Amino acid sequence: MSAADNRVQVHDRTFRPYITADDIHHMVRRMASSIDAAYAGSEVTLLVILQGAMVFASDLMRQLTIPVTIETLRASSYRNAMQSSGAVLLEDVLPDVRGRHILVVEDIIDTGHTMRELVKHLGTLEPLSVAVATLLSKPDVHKGTIDIDYIGRDIGLDFVVGYGMDYAGYGRHLDAIWVVDEASDT
Repeated sequence: MSAADNRVQVHDRTFRPYITADDIHHMVRRMASSIDAAYAGSEVTLLVILQGAMVFASDLMRQLTIPVTIETLRASSYRNAMQSSGAVLLEDVLPDVRGRHILVVEDIIDTGHTMRELVKHLGTLEPLSVAVATLLSKPDVHKGTIDIDYIGRDIGLDFVVGYGMDYAGYGRHLDAIWVVDEASDT
C-alpha cells in the first residue's frame, strides 16, 4: 500500500479520503453515549463480528461507561469481493447468550442479510435482548427490514476500506475510511 496525492493504493485499487479519523471518533462517542443511556444499570455483551468490526468495537468499548463483556464471531458474505455474495458464512460457534443483553457490533451493513439471519438466530437462544450497532450502513442496498439500533453513519453505494474494513484482506489498519476512486482505476 502506498499513499500519494491524497490517495492510497490498497491491493490493486486506488482509494480517496471519505470519512476522517476525527469524524469517526465523534461518531463512536455519540453512539457510546446512546448505548450508555439505553443500558444504564445493566451489563451488555458486545458480540463483535470479526474481522472488520475489531477496530470499531475496540474504540466503542473504551468509550462506554457501562459494564461490558466481549464475545467474537466470524460472519461474512464478502470474501475477497467488493460486494456481498449473499451467502452468509458463520465460521464460529455462537457463544452462550442466554439471559444476557447482546449488542452485535458490525463495521458495515450492506444488504443486511447476514445481520438479519444472525439476529434471528440469536433471538432463539434466550437472550434478555439483542440490539445492533454498526459504524456504517448502506440503506440503498438493504434487502427487506433490518433493525439497526445504533448507526454511526449512512453511506451510499461506494465501496469503502479502512478502520477495520478491508479490500481483499488489506487496508484494515488505516485510521480513516477511504472510498474506491473509480476515476483512478480506469
